[in-house]
Amino acid sequence: MPPLPGDAEAAAASGADVALAFAIAAARLSKERRLPPSAQSQEMFTWALAQLIRQALAMDGGDPAYQAIVLQAQEAAVHEHVQLRRRRAADQRAVRTAANSIAHPGKLRRMPTGAAREALARLHELAAAGSWAALAEALDRALAQGLTEQPDLRAPLETMLSSPALARLQRGDELLRFDAVQRYQALCERRGPLAGSHAAVAEGRMSAREGEMAEQAGAEAFGKMAELLNRQREGAAAYRVVRSLRTPRGFPGPANKAKEEWDAALLRSDSGAAAELVLLAEIKASPTAATSDFPRLLRGLRRLAHASADAVYAFASADGEARILGASLRELEPAGHSLPQHVIYCCSAAAEPPPQVLSAASKAVLLAEPASLAFAQQVARGESPPHTTLASVWNELQTAPRLRSALHQYETAAKARAAMLHPDDLLAAVERSLGQS
Repeated sequence: MPPLPGDAEAAAASGADVALAFAIAAARLSKERRLPPSAQSQEMFTWALAQLIRQALAMDGGDPAYQAIVLQAQEAAVHEHVQLRRRRAADQRAVRTAANSIAHPGKLRRMPTGAAREALARLHELAAAGSWAALAEALDRALAQGLTEQPDLRAPLETMLSSPALARLQRGDELLRFDAVQRYQALCERRGPLAGSHAAVAEGRMSAREGEMAEQAGAEAFGKMAELLNRQREGAAAYRVVRSLRTPRGFPGPANKAKEEWDAALLRSDSGAAAELVLLAEIKASPTAATSDFPRLLRGLRRLAHASADAVYAFASADGEARILGASLRELEPAGHSLPQHVIYCCSAAAEPPPQVLSAASKAVLLAEPASLAFAQQVARGESPPHTTLASVWNELQTAPRLRSALHQYETAAKARAAMLHPDDLLAAVERSLGQS
């Protein structure tokens, strides 16, 4: 990570992103030292946050994702649209299942030809096409015309017509005609592929392939390291690589949100003896992924350190069972928020430009705070609220658990990147070390 500016004046001159990161770091240091944060830090924080909100709302070069969030908070129709969209897939399944129960083509083939059969076939066709208003009208018409007087048909048709799921689907279609909802959808399309779309699926597949390639590169480097070490030791100790090492069930220590699967581990053991853990690695396709993973990694290591020193623990893995000494696991205890030296991140991504000192995730979290959204709505209406109205976000930053990751954002990113190695560099370092010895 690039260093933060040396003082507040330099931070303010470097732009709102850097100023906000500087103020957040000042708040974290004050909290760690049990000192009240300075008024200057609060002033810089609220000023910088206000600047970032205004930048995000700008028509040219703004952030469509944030503009969509603000519009949702501002417009009741958009808020309703978002709530209904979350249930839409489940509602569609419910209505189509109900239609299939009485009007599936397989059932209709056993019915005599006539108006009732045609009406049911039409209902099935409309449900399959997602024509919800037309489906409701067809249900109402079928019941009113008495085409299905049989009790085993009339009751299900009445139930389907009065279904809350069908009502929500109709309301969802109505909302699509609202101008505010159309603007919201346009903003969503600008921010990236919509969930469930072909583009989103393709993007997900590409990310999965990148992850698989990173894991393969890391595993290959670990395998070559084990070969080199075994050759050097000439059989005195056996080094072994295990992938997808899984914490055993019933392992001591709190499991809440702690990492339970470890990408790669290098173990050392004499013949038949339990193994010592020499090197533990998490493999990531990008440095940003390591930053978001870091808190879970720390919790997982703290849990492993609860092992009994005299016990041997059986870990399942992709390479068979691994029996690991408890004393070796206890050495994984992090020192504060720092990783032990033999726990690393592996990342085979290409060299990147210097990262921003304010992470996109932390920026998004702070801009989505209630006071930030209220400020943004005022700006969107053409008002000029003072940045001091964002003081509640500053206060919440230092106390609210939901903002803990934002409070530690720079420290977390710095520690995760400090523990990160390219697998080729890791292997080269081992080769140099063995060559010197």
